[in-house]
Amino acid sequence: MTDPVLKILAVDDTPQNLVALRAVFDGDPFELLTAESGPAALELLLRHEFALALLDVQMPDMDGFALAELMRGAERTRHVPIIFLTAGAQDEHRSFRGYEAGAVDFLYKPLDARVLRSKVQVFTDLHRQRTLLGQRLEANHRLQRLNAMMLSALSHDIRTPLTVLSLNAELLVRRGDPVGRRMKAATAMLALQVEHLVNLAQRPDEELRAEPVLGSVGELVRARIAAPANLALVAVPVEFTLEGDDRAMFDPALLAQAVDQLLLQAAVHAGEGPVRITISGQGQRSVQVRLSFDAVPSASAVQHLFGGGPPQPGLAMPRVGPGLMQAERLARAHGGSLIGRAKEREGTLFELILPRAPLDD
Repeated sequence: MTDPVLKILAVDDTPQNLVALRAVFDGDPFELLTAESGPAALELLLRHEFALALLDVQMPDMDGFALAELMRGAERTRHVPIIFLTAGAQDEHRSFRGYEAGAVDFLYKPLDARVLRSKVQVFTDLHRQRTLLGQRLEANHRLQRLNAMMLSALSHDIRTPLTVLSLNAELLVRRGDPVGRRMKAATAMLALQVEHLVNLAQRPDEELRAEPVLGSVGELVRARIAAPANLALVAVPVEFTLEGDDRAMFDPALLAQAVDQLLLQAAVHAGEGPVRITISGQGQRSVQVRLSFDAVPSASAVQHLFGGGPPQPGLAMPRVGPGLMQAERLARAHGGSLIGRAKEREGTLFELILPRAPLDD
């Protein structure tokens, strides 16, 4: 879709002056529409959207000042910038009246073509920026409406069947069926992920701000591994290793959500082998949380986790996909990042890099 051509209105009761203006703007990337009287200019203003109006001051019946006052009184044209053009002598009273009528500038004839073109360029650029800003605001409103729809789906269309699953799992537990315990824990974890999604959706990316405190990353990760829901979900052994100084500034609630997301993916894709979690605090500026296992997910799962695009030039690991997007977003809230890979004979690796201190310190 191409951008619409900007239009400029020129009003002058002398046809030769309008011809001269056309010559000045010949070849410029906008359309110059002309009128030889105020009433004719009003008709054009009703039919077209203008980025700028060039008004002659001295015209019969309706002079430039009167036309400007009518423009400022109408919602459609009140924001159109006006430059007055006059052949009269410079007069402070006349200039004051022009600015009072809504002018943004006042030029005297004979006009300097370079000055006029420069001033017109400024206002056409401003018009383009205002138009772009309006489009972005409209796009933001559409995203907000879509976000509201997603929140509604999460609140009802997903929570309702999860409640039914949870009730059935509880019945299995009371009957002594060992599957019921796993089913109940998995349902609880899924419900927790829904709460995380709702929380993130209610806090757009630019508003998702960590409130960091000094703490031990290893202690937090150990606590998440030992959480009842995660213990029930991750049925395979979890091997934990701590290397170096694991202290960093982080938001405990947000980092806990990110760790839960990685444990959830491990529970789904690790198979029967162990899950290895290593906290590396040997770097001066960051602490790394590495979660790995020997299994390689299916091709569709790999695309879900790491995205379907090719690796980016210069990067050893691809971008994350939808399956890791929440955890990656939480890492970015700390000024960190999340990367990962899955390769035959190497297994699967998720690595969360967490700065030791906030970026603004």
